[in-house]
Amino acid sequence: METMSPQQQNELSRRTSLTGESKTSKQHEHKRRMKSLSHRRQSAPSLVINKALTRSRTFSRESFLVPVCPDTCPLVQSFLCPDRTFLLHGHVTLKTGLQTQDRDLFLFTDILIITKSKSPTHFKLKAQVCVGEMWTAQCMEDVCEGSTNPERSFVMGWPTCNCVVTFSSEVQKERWLSLLKSGIKEEKEKDDPKTIPLKVFGKGIGSCAQAVSKTLGVSNSDSTNEVVRLALQQFGVTSCVKDYQLWVSSKTDNAPYPLIGHEFPFSIQMNHMREPLSQPGRRDTVQPPDRQRAMHRDQVQVDKQCQFILKTRCSSTTTTPVIVDPAQKPFKRRRSLINWAFWKGSNPNLHSSSTNLSSPAPGYLFGQSLSTICWDNSLPKPVMDMLVFLYNEGPFTRGIFRRSAGARACRELRDRLDSGAQDVPMTREHVFIIAAVFKDFLRNIPGSLLCSDLYEQWMDVMEEAESEEEEQAQDITRLIGLLPKENALLLRYVVSVLHGIQENAHDNQMNAFNLSVCIAPSMLWAPGPSSPEVEGEGAKKVRGRLEG
Repeated sequence: METMSPQQQNELSRRTSLTGESKTSKQHEHKRRMKSLSHRRQSAPSLVINKALTRSRTFSRESFLVPVCPDTCPLVQSFLCPDRTFLLHGHVTLKTGLQTQDRDLFLFTDILIITKSKSPTHFKLKAQVCVGEMWTAQCMEDVCEGSTNPERSFVMGWPTCNCVVTFSSEVQKERWLSLLKSGIKEEKEKDDPKTIPLKVFGKGIGSCAQAVSKTLGVSNSDSTNEVVRLALQQFGVTSCVKDYQLWVSSKTDNAPYPLIGHEFPFSIQMNHMREPLSQPGRRDTVQPPDRQRAMHRDQVQVDKQCQFILKTRCSSTTTTPVIVDPAQKPFKRRRSLINWAFWKGSNPNLHSSSTNLSSPAPGYLFGQSLSTICWDNSLPKPVMDMLVFLYNEGPFTRGIFRRSAGARACRELRDRLDSGAQDVPMTREHVFIIAAVFKDFLRNIPGSLLCSDLYEQWMDVMEEAESEEEEQAQDITRLIGLLPKENALLLRYVVSVLHGIQENAHDNQMNAFNLSVCIAPSMLWAPGPSSPEVEGEGAKKVRGRLEG
């Protein structure tokens, strides 16, 4: 055997080392990929959402440690003008219902800026409010669910919303509350006029079955409870104020909004008479008071912008929500929006985060065919109410259709809907509860929304190559034409709701892929049992098209 030279031995040793490292590297890479795939199989969107949530919270914690310097903060400087002074900045938590958000507040003499912290020096504008239109209160239990710290929290609101704001300390809370109250008072002193005619529609008030209206003289300091008292006097009703509730039907909000009692109807109506605040970040975003007052006097069609409706609290749920007809809401066609809706799933209970509701015998709504519950080419009112609510709230709710809701609350809402009740108060329910119950409704449609009898044809369409996109669109249109008219009608509204959510994916973390994972298994499944291999192959086809 020929003896190797020291140089050859070194070369062999080096190659062996490289080979070993290469094998080790490949093994580590293989394990890493398998682990990644394993996590993805468990819950693909969860990693993205959790990462986004963690990143957001991290930024918020960092920003707590870095005070904002007004002289060097671009946001503050962009809003400063000769008749406006910066007063205070604070890190807070805003809570409405079960939703909690970390926010940064910037208070000026006449406006409040609400932002989301992207970094210690960068803030994203979320809302801009006139201080003169704001209100404060202590009724935290009426605004949010769960525990709050009353020593560090209070209610603040503006047309037309309420939220509980929580500060880092009691001192901060008292300072902010004092500045807001004094600022609101000072700005209201500038109002001209200070009293306006406010029309209130009475629905089911007294002996009148039809809606009648009364015009009241309302000042800028009259609360909602005071307006209710004045309205009851005009309607000739001697009942207690607490038995009635004032609602606002706004042109900018599809669903009527119930007022608690501390709000200022004057501010709500005047807000709707002003031009919308536009071009955020500019110095002239909020117009000088003189110009705004001129706008007030020139506005003559306020009834078309905002209506106040007085109802008894026992019948306050009889709202008439309006949803935008998807056929009248054009949007750019996206291949992902077509594909996610036809995710293959033979088991409608595959979604990991869906609330496990009980499945009692079919009632008036759940488990019934759409042809049975739909009349005159219209969806049942409870279904439309859920669609309205999700259409309005879904785009602004992080994790909509994915985050789970309490099983008991979902079951109670389902039972009420399934009992035949037509006027269930959706505005009193949390958005995650309504999303879960709506998915449960879809899962209980006999034969699925997209018709299991067409399952193989849907799968054939999904197998078409990307180069055949135009042909694929034609095939999808053809299949939709084969659906029963009630199924096609509901599908139009569902796609409209999901499109609105996907368009705001940067805020709600629900892009087309995440939505497909969460809701599409409730829309189509095979007519009979399928093996895991077949299910996996079908899911792989759709996932490839989604990511393509």
